[in-house]
Amino acid sequence: MYASAFSGRRSFEVLSVVLFAALFMILGAVPVRAQMGGIDSDRGDPGTGGRSSIQGRLFIRGGQRLERRAKVKLQSLNSGDQFQMSDDSGAFTFRRLRGGTYTVVVDAGEEFETATETVDIIEPARRRDDQGIVVPVTIYLEAKRTVKSAVGTVDASTGGVPDAARDLYKQAIESAQSGDKKKAIEQLKQALAVYPNFMTALNELGVQYMNLKEWGKAAESLRAAIKLGPEAFHPHLNYGIVLMQLKDYKSAAAELQVAVQKDSSSAVAHFQLGRALVNLNSFDLAERALRQAISIGGDNVAEAHRYLAAVYIEKQNAQSAANELELYLKLAPKATDAERIRMLIKDLRSQASNKPR
Repeated sequence: MYASAFSGRRSFEVLSVVLFAALFMILGAVPVRAQMGGIDSDRGDPGTGGRSSIQGRLFIRGGQRLERRAKVKLQSLNSGDQFQMSDDSGAFTFRRLRGGTYTVVVDAGEEFETATETVDIIEPARRRDDQGIVVPVTIYLEAKRTVKSAVGTVDASTGGVPDAARDLYKQAIESAQSGDKKKAIEQLKQALAVYPNFMTALNELGVQYMNLKEWGKAAESLRAAIKLGPEAFHPHLNYGIVLMQLKDYKSAAAELQVAVQKDSSSAVAHFQLGRALVNLNSFDLAERALRQAISIGGDNVAEAHRYLAAVYIEKQNAQSAANELELYLKLAPKATDAERIRMLIKDLRSQASNKPR
């Protein structure tokens, strides 16, 4: 009865959902909530007493990601300074923040000028179950003119991005954050007209096409970004997501595997890789990737529990499938199909208890 009721592709169709909504469309600029960045020296630190986060990534001017740790300070008028180190890929996250204006100050060492960026957290009217918002910030580091850069620090083939292109890029990010994706696309195109080798702008252009579900255009932009910056993490991740939408699961899994290799600390990359592997019926590998996503992202990757349930159903492990669905509902109690999932949990529990020992 177990195999006939929940075997094959049908079980995955019951459990799977379309996950390429706004939560993942922001990935190109910086990591989203599910992707942790930086070294949180005190995970019990209350921040400024809120629920929102600032997540950022450090780049060397020209588009190359900073491949080492840097000191990052967060300043605000209403609270004391907070400090942390970015991780080895230049990612950082400040958590538990209230709405307001903050200043991010980055000290990346003697080779670079101190960089500052103002970030506004504008929170919508809060509901009791609101988890806050994630505000992305991309910071470009300028080499000090008096210090000779180390070999390999700056990609000489791209050089520096002109100020006009960078200004248009920042305007595009602001347009995207305000919800005007079409305007953001036009501003990104203008930035690329000024500087065609602007890898970060190409990646962001792909992200905005993803937001509009124009998957073909997104794929074209992201392929161009990867060609310019093959070592960059975000274009590989976003391209893998686009390939998932195009149902090219084999290519998606390959691209997402590259993304995981570029940044093994990304819960989102592991999660998306797990999804691709589920679609390829590679359930052992999918389980490993999804478990890694949960290990890194914790409660922020609730959907990973849902996909793990699908994996365990395919493996005819009703008990584990029910456990994962219960964890999912605990994290997402207002899921649109919550009642159907509760019925499925009940059925799985019944099957587990009736299974011969």
